[in-house]
Amino acid sequence: MRRALRVEAAVVASVAAIVAGGVAPSTGQETGATAADVGDFAAACVKLYEETGPNVAARVVGPLEIEVRTPQGTFTAYLDTLYSFCKRDHSACAGYARSQIAAMTAAFAAGRTAPDLAELRVTVRPSSYIDQMAAAGGKSDPVAEPLVDDLWVIGVRDRPTTIETLGKGDLDALKLTADEALAAGKRNLEATLRSQLEAAARVETGVVALRGDDYLASLLALPDLWAPIAEKFDGELYVAVPASDVVLFADAREKGAAAAVERAARDYALRAKRPISLSLFAWTPTGWEVVPPEAAGKR
Repeated sequence: MRRALRVEAAVVASVAAIVAGGVAPSTGQETGATAADVGDFAAACVKLYEETGPNVAARVVGPLEIEVRTPQGTFTAYLDTLYSFCKRDHSACAGYARSQIAAMTAAFAAGRTAPDLAELRVTVRPSSYIDQMAAAGGKSDPVAEPLVDDLWVIGVRDRPTTIETLGKGDLDALKLTADEALAAGKRNLEATLRSQLEAAARVETGVVALRGDDYLASLLALPDLWAPIAEKFDGELYVAVPASDVVLFADAREKGAAAAVERAARDYALRAKRPISLSLFAWTPTGWEVVPPEAAGKR
């Protein structure tokens, strides 16, 4: 049996040094990766996977790609997002890498249960996620639709310890089309997060930040939910989703609002486990529009 799983996580090129007891250099921000960096990082993650159980074996099969063999079968772990996080936050890398790798191995060992309609959600991810899932092929092809800019809406299952991407087998089990599954995921997401957004909307000025829930960036998939906030600002609303667990918004009528949101977005993205986008979006009655940098500089 073989399944392809994406490490939906943001594992530092210097994690090899951390695993060996060394100290990673502190750059403060992500830099270009060399082949040696990537190779050392992947080799270190192989060790971490093999530490998760006595009968777990792993090997590097591509740049930031590991094949993991367990008693339950074999899966492929993609490390690019985790590598990115570790390059940007050396101090948190080792602990986060261990916890994410342990969670992925445990989730695979538990097996994929029959889907439930109440589990359906949607997430917002960049196109690189779609590209990687497509490259993995087979059952990992996601249920997805384009949203705006480089972002996609992806159907998922909200599991107790993981977020699992929906596949064709899930659709067959639920007797849903891809569009129906995405619609159900959006309804469930709205029911879960509506109250948080409504409470945050009571803030009158400045950049408002909602943080902590790994689905917060996915609120971008629900433009109609933002309509009351936009109406409060005479239709002038800026939104940014720098990380999966962060959404920012501001009254676009305020002087300097665009620059303030962009600064906050860069700061959150730099520290994010799962960066999403640095783009600035403007709400419209028909959906989102990207605010060009030259336009943002005038607001």
